[in-house]
Amino acid sequence: MAIGLMGGTFNPIHIAHLIIAEWIKDEWNLDSIVFIPAGTPPHKSRNEILKASVRYKLVEIATSSNKAFEINDFEISKDEVSYTVDTISYFRDKYPDEKLFFIIGADTLFQLGKWKNFKELAKMVEFITYSRWGYNKSQIENRIYRLNREYGFNIHYSNGPEIQISASNIRDRLKEGLSIKYMVPDLVIEEIQEKGLYKGVADGDITK
Repeated sequence: MAIGLMGGTFNPIHIAHLIIAEWIKDEWNLDSIVFIPAGTPPHKSRNEILKASVRYKLVEIATSSNKAFEINDFEISKDEVSYTVDTISYFRDKYPDEKLFFIIGADTLFQLGKWKNFKELAKMVEFITYSRWGYNKSQIENRIYRLNREYGFNIHYSNGPEIQISASNIRDRLKEGLSIKYMVPDLVIEEIQEKGLYKGVADGDITK
């Protein structure tokens, strides 16, 4: 079997995450995609991050209709900061005989060198990266070439579509009372509206 691992804050999950996951599943003939919501991300401010349990619920709602999509609570079940090297170690032990691919956006690709024990990752998993706004194909391919050559990574480039939707833009629109229809699955929108999420710290849902 071949399994794609897709980590992220998912604050909130939106259709770009889902489209890219489905595209890469077909493009690389993966059997499943595992979504891994971050617990306490090391490189992001916690000021506007919903509690891990709330974000997990939104991902669960968004992926429930796709039999090839799974969700795992490894990172959110930890009390300490979540590092990718620990997450991949966990999945390597969980699926010792499966081929694992860690899925990242181009913006993350250029941050790999700052990750904890990033050189170890090259020995543990293959990567698939997809285009993000602000990075052209030549830049991405050059970065992939350098990481593969200098550090022994095995990084592949996905030809998936570049979708200019961001979680920060969705949060901004919600604060301004604007529609996020078609940017987020309808069931997720219903949950956000029902619980009054992303309206501020006062609702008690911000941070872990």
